[in-house]
Order: sequence, then structure tokens, then C-alpha cells
Amino acid sequence: MNYFILSQDERISNAVEPVGISQVIKKELLTAERMEELEAIDRQFPVLDKRANDYIDFIEKPVPLLSGPVKQLVGKYEPRLQFKSVVLMDLPKLSQVLYWLIIPPKVSCLSAQTEFHLDGTLKKLVIDEALAAPYTIFKIDGIKEDYIIVNIELAESILRRAFRGIRLSKVQTEGKWSAVFRY
Repeated sequence: MNYFILSQDERISNAVEPVGISQVIKKELLTAERMEELEAIDRQFPVLDKRANDYIDFIEKPVPLLSGPVKQLVGKYEPRLQFKSVVLMDLPKLSQVLYWLIIPPKVSCLSAQTEFHLDGTLKKLVIDEALAAPYTIFKIDGIKEDYIIVNIELAESILRRAFRGIRLSKVQTEGKWSAVFRY
């Protein structure tokens, strides 16, 4: 099966930028086990003041946020996945937009063919298809990078819709399907 890295399209220059999220929602809280602790946190954040903010469908940093339509689509493919609401406020324009914090499961699916730099960052990412197969959307356990991975069915479904600000990059795989489609 093919897998893709879900990322924010950096070509959109006016993409909305939330302010102060990383000070409130710490990286260690972004696990399925600690998700309930997010209930006690105020999840309303201002956005960087720009002349025009483009409310794209996927905000990658500082935490992964999905627009409502993308959340609905992902929820159809992965109904057990939990989401937490986050409100982005444009105070000068007196507007609020609802986004959804996503915390995909961490999956140990690295292939032995994966290569690392000396500092521990990825040089070449290779996913073992058999280990990743049960998951539609996930993060990879055992790497420093914070990639969100989606399978080909969800990737194709995303591409069939008019979502803005989403990029999909193919990931190399090892297994049955990569052997069949080797060129």
C-alpha cells in the first residue's frame, strides 16, 4: 500500500498562524493517553495579525489542526480517532474559526531500510507496509520528525475535494506492494 506525509502547503503566504499554542498545549500532552488532560485547558488562541488571513484546511505547526470538513473526512476513515476543538480568534476583525486538534496513534512501522543522519534525523524514510497496514492515519514511532502519515485511500479522498493548504508527499515502503510495483 502507498503512504503519504500530510503537510501544510507552504506556498500559501497568507496562511493563518495561531499564536501561543505551544506554550499552552505542550508536546508531551499530544498523546492518546493524555488527551483527556486537554479538557482542562482553554483552547482559544489568537492568530498573528495580518492584513488578510487565509484559513487553510490543515495547519501543521505548532500542533496539527484540521478544518471542520477535513475532520469529518478523516473521521469517516478512522472513527476511533479522537479530536479536540480549538478556536482561533482574529481579535481585530472580531472573528472566530473552529479547528480540530488531531492526535493520531504512534505506530512502530519503520523498515530496516530506513536511514538516519548522525544527529538522529531521517536521511531516508522507509515504512514497513505490514506494520502500517491496519492504520489509516498515524505518526511514526522512533523518529525525531513529527510526520503525520495517511494511507492511499485517505490521500485520494483528500485530493478529490477542494481542500486548501494541504500537501501530500509519497513515502517509500517495503513489503508486498512495493515489490509488485517496483520499476
